[in-house]
Amino acid sequence: MIWRHPGGRQPVVALLGPRRSGKSSLLRAVSQGCGSTVVHAHLDFHENPVDPVSAAALTAFQMMRGWDTLRRSPVFHRFALGLLALNEELEPDRARATDQIRGLIQQYTRNTRGGRFASRLEEAVDATMDVVATGVLSPLVSGPRETASAVRERARPVIGSLLQGPARWGLRDALRWHVGIPEAESAGSVDALIRLSSASRSAVVAPLMAAFLADAKDQAERHPALRSACSCEIPDSERARGRHDHAWVLLVDGAQTPAGRRFLSAFLAARLRNAQSEPGAAAAADPVVVLAACDQWQPEWTTRWCEPWRTTPLPDTPQRRIPLLSGATRTVWTRQDGAGAAPDAASAAHYWYPVWLDPMPEEQAAAVADDGAPLAAPVPAPVVHALTGGHWGAVLAVQEQRAAASPDADAAERDRPLPAAVDADGRPLWSRALEECLPEGLAVPGGAWSAPPPAVLAAAYLADMRTADDPRVPPEIADLPRSLELLRRNLWVSTFFHRPSLIRDVGWGEADRPAVLHPWLGRCALTALSAAGPAGPAGPAGPAGPGEPAGPAPGAAPDPWREVFTRQSHALAPLAAAHGGPAPGREEQQLFYDLCLGDFAPVAEALANRFDRDHRAWVRLLDYLASAPCRLVQERPAHEAYAVLLAGIERSGRDVVAVATAKLLALLWLYNDPLTERSRRWDAQIEEGFERLAHNSRLLDVSALQQAGALFA
Repeated sequence: MIWRHPGGRQPVVALLGPRRSGKSSLLRAVSQGCGSTVVHAHLDFHENPVDPVSAAALTAFQMMRGWDTLRRSPVFHRFALGLLALNEELEPDRARATDQIRGLIQQYTRNTRGGRFASRLEEAVDATMDVVATGVLSPLVSGPRETASAVRERARPVIGSLLQGPARWGLRDALRWHVGIPEAESAGSVDALIRLSSASRSAVVAPLMAAFLADAKDQAERHPALRSACSCEIPDSERARGRHDHAWVLLVDGAQTPAGRRFLSAFLAARLRNAQSEPGAAAAADPVVVLAACDQWQPEWTTRWCEPWRTTPLPDTPQRRIPLLSGATRTVWTRQDGAGAAPDAASAAHYWYPVWLDPMPEEQAAAVADDGAPLAAPVPAPVVHALTGGHWGAVLAVQEQRAAASPDADAAERDRPLPAAVDADGRPLWSRALEECLPEGLAVPGGAWSAPPPAVLAAAYLADMRTADDPRVPPEIADLPRSLELLRRNLWVSTFFHRPSLIRDVGWGEADRPAVLHPWLGRCALTALSAAGPAGPAGPAGPAGPGEPAGPAPGAAPDPWREVFTRQSHALAPLAAAHGGPAPGREEQQLFYDLCLGDFAPVAEALANRFDRDHRAWVRLLDYLASAPCRLVQERPAHEAYAVLLAGIERSGRDVVAVATAKLLALLWLYNDPLTERSRRWDAQIEEGFERLAHNSRLLDVSALQQAGALFA
């Protein structure tokens, strides 16, 4: 993306990801990678929320350093002259104001490269005239010494003006540019700068931003990079060109802040202004490519790009899916305009290029989580990655929790699931994580609830992959539409977060991935729901029968987990019926919520009764049910949870298919939970379950079962 083709326009890349996902770290890494080879600058609107003109001044200041690939440091004459005029308080008298502007131009000229050379030459000539005036060369000078001194004093400004003339000639394009802008109304260069100086701060944003981009374009065209001064790895597809040019990179952190949005809006408006003022698409193509870290989705992107929480682009629109950063190329961006289509010069949408930040790799997540925690028990890398979803802030939270773990903690404390681990003050990790991650407007759940918080209700709703992309929202769930809107706009709901199971492709084929809540945020919210009670944490409920955990005993305190999922199940049933949803789909969704409530045995029996209808559809239903939130893993280790679910199943007189189905459902339900450490033993049992079902099938085609089992071999 940092290679620039002659005449090619540059994108404004919106680097998307939820809060604390590692975008700022990536910007710093890109800045270090550019080094002294690629012209770049870095703005942080979180720490320095300046106005657009000040931000452009900071950018120009950073880009004016020396670069290994440029013979001369970049200069911004157009922008600097406008900035000098803007910051000057002019006299009310027109003549005096004109003299002030001319003085500013003269002073600026003396500070340019050519002006400094002319000043040194002027000093040398002046020293020579001093020698003549003192009479050292008096034989060569006719007349008295006073006459020679007078001649010198009169000649000094003339000589200085002559020597500074070529330096001012280097500014002729910058002065001419200010004459040609609409705000100048065809006035001369001095009058144009006077008008700019008397304008309001908001009125000068457009011309000064346009001047900045015009300067960058002029520098890139007149002073191209040296061919042998960079160490870029040139792919075979580009070797035929013989050389390449670098774009100028502007890194923007905090692009979603008010100051960041104002700057980027002014930047794009200036780019569009320059494109309209110069003929031809290549004439106004400046070299600046922007990489902006964004925590929120902006509505203006929707005209060209599909929201990350939608599974498919809107029909009959030019929407396209946003790519991962690792797969983002210039070709993907330019393809949005269609084959041979020119960009719309009046639309900023063509310049935006939203890309999604890749999650942290599993090896890196495990290394960061283990750093500084030598006394804590190691957490397997797959568990860390599945739990955090590769989210940078989540991995750091896990690392901090493990580093603070005491080796003298009792067994009950050591056996706590990671999201429920507490710090020195007794505050659980899930509470601290929700406080850091939840967007503004969603309250962090506390210890005791009078009603489930909206964030928890949204997490429970989004746990069902069939509701994540459904535009119909049950009205009975309080504040759900607002909560979903906040989570989506702040990029906590996305198709990129979906963690497909191994058997998903067998049952679902090439179906689009559903949009889900980020696994770290979802797990923390559901942990809060599991731990909540009317006056504090509630203990786990024991099983009432073979494989079937019971609800609260008569007279016991209500269970928020059961209340939330029961209410949600009741709210979705009439909604699906009212919109003509298929009966099998409603039945399958009810089974999903029955499993959320811990009613394992009836769900396993209903799944076994559907076995000999269509094996591929059966695998799809199995995968859907196994994605239900599992409360047991938050209360006990996975192997104990498996024993609880299968208690008495084999001795209950069920046939081979029913027993194998129950075992397979229990294994996959626990296997899909991010807190479960996957092992070869788990894989072997799942593979054996699919093989046993294939051997006992009444259907001729058992390929779906064989394919699913082979994935665990």
